Amino acid sequence: MKNLIKAVTIGIGVVAASVVLAQPALAVNFIRDIGDGTVRYTDDTNQMCLQADNTFGTAWVEVAVSRQGGSGLPIVIRDDNVGHPGATCRVLNVPENVTFQAEYRSYWEGRGTPIRGVFHFTT
Repeated sequence: MKNLIKAVTIGIGVVAASVVLAQPALAVNFIRDIGDGTVRYTDDTNQMCLQADNTFGTAWVEVAVSRQGGSGLPIVIRDDNVGHPGATCRVLNVPENVTFQAEYRSYWEGRGTPIRGVFHFTT
């Protein structure tokens, strides 16, 4: 009887683990503050949008997206707050379930020096 209970317990654990591990990848949508603006990614459409803060003085944001590990040329998107309201968007023609690295720079005239950083996301 003890062996039967042990076997059932192990079986339930294996089934539960396989269900958890076999779930499809969830869409990764995010909005991230990158200093002097924001970056937004919508996984359903593979669209990335940048928007520089609408502030006193010139501000701009720039993101260079490349596959993690550095293969291929980066996709560069840039937005500024001079001459147009709203965001600059681009559809990223990239494969699903791949991790990308986004190197960003943002600048605001009032500070005078750019902010730099890196984040990763999976499509």
